[in-house]
Amino acid sequence: MIRQNILVVDDHRENLIALEAILEAPNRNLVMATSGNEALQLALKQDFSLVLLDVQMPEMDGFEVAELMRQNRRTRSIPIIFVTAISKEQSYVFKGYQAGAVDYLFKPIDQQILEAKVNVFLDLDMQKRKLQQAVVQMKRLKDENERLLQALGEGVLGTDEQGRVTFCNDAACTLLGCDRDDLVGNALEQVLFSDADGQTPWQWDSSDLLRHCQEGATWRNDAPLYARARGDQTRCIEISASPINQQGDAFNGCVVLFRELTGEDLSSPERQARDARRYPRKKVFREMVLFDRTTGGNVGRLLNVSIDGFKLSTRKAIEEGQRMALSVVLPEQINGLNTMSFDARAVWCSPAGAGQDSGEFHAGFQFLDMNETGRCIVEALMEKY
Repeated sequence: MIRQNILVVDDHRENLIALEAILEAPNRNLVMATSGNEALQLALKQDFSLVLLDVQMPEMDGFEVAELMRQNRRTRSIPIIFVTAISKEQSYVFKGYQAGAVDYLFKPIDQQILEAKVNVFLDLDMQKRKLQQAVVQMKRLKDENERLLQALGEGVLGTDEQGRVTFCNDAACTLLGCDRDDLVGNALEQVLFSDADGQTPWQWDSSDLLRHCQEGATWRNDAPLYARARGDQTRCIEISASPINQQGDAFNGCVVLFRELTGEDLSSPERQARDARRYPRKKVFREMVLFDRTTGGNVGRLLNVSIDGFKLSTRKAIEEGQRMALSVVLPEQINGLNTMSFDARAVWCSPAGAGQDSGEFHAGFQFLDMNETGRCIVEALMEKY
């Protein structure tokens, strides 16, 4: 429960006691001040949701206190309700609003009116706090996604419905031989070719990539595609693409993952068998890299997954019982998402294979606090792959 601070200012202690009796509640912290100077000092040290300010005070009256609060960046946005027992004339009330008041209460105070006005401003303050928390959370998620994006070994970029690049990571720039400024905003077809000589540009409008993504399906290239690296050298690349929109919605772009294929990749039995199995289970999981959300570092590659946990291959031993905040890029869009984030705990870790010095480990993890969205994604992965 968030406790909201209310500053109550009056030079008569009996008035403070009376206001405290009316306003006291479990979710409120009432702070009392008996002078304008004391009120200003408190306002600069604590965060207040509301100020109830007596007008008639010696040395510094309420108008002066309000004007000084409005001049300070820390206190200028705190709502002030003036409490007064003197003139109700329009000119006098207008002076209070000029000084920065948001409302007036006249003594003797009606308890119901006081409570109603206080609740209004506390509700507004709570909404502002929740909005600020949401902004902070969005920024944190944006930073996490940015670290994840930049940590990927594979190239990742996004396009709009016209095939123009909207974002990319550093690996994409390296693989496509482009600077970020040359890539973002330009057409994807300007950097892809259908032949190894780089003479036949790949066409976005007539591509299977566009057709599949428009239909809400994931696409992977069967025919070779090429990118021109720096120095006019071409490199053979493997591409997979998923639509950004959910199936049934209007197509508005896609996320493209790609990596360079070496000669060994092109001649491997797994590569040759891919035409017969569009989504080979082992290959899909091997391409699903888990990242530490706190550092952006590569943790390992997924070997298999169940509803309770998963197994991965990693280059370093992971201590049993270690808790980690992890993220993974999905092989295709699932439930409208391209990534999944979750917390997990290492249950076991041992060297991979018979050799103890291979430098590779296998580790088993248990999901922690998995939400319903994550559970649905895991079930979809188990069913399809």
